[in-house]
Amino acid sequence: MKDFSAALLAAIEAAQAECGVRQARLQKNAETYGGVSAAKDYIRRNRASDGFEALQKAGRLELSMEALVVAPEYHAQFTDEEVNACFALLCGADYY
Repeated sequence: MKDFSAALLAAIEAAQAECGVRQARLQKNAETYGGVSAAKDYIRRNRASDGFEALQKAGRLELSMEALVVAPEYHAQFTDEEVNACFALLCGADYY
């Protein structure tokens, strides 16, 4: 199984370096509790991840937590409902 936490932290770093998008809360939660747990918390609260709108404006939603959740290599770590919630958010942002 691919390491979602490592991928999420790498995406957070890339968002900061390439787009100037800071996601401090998401990064802290991913480092403290693990990426899957952090992502599930955002999804459970029915919230877009930190920086989602800024990444959307930058045309870089592939760096969002939501894009990682729906990625084939990681979506098995989430329930269908969690994946669908992220998919719906990405569709609403014209990602697909």
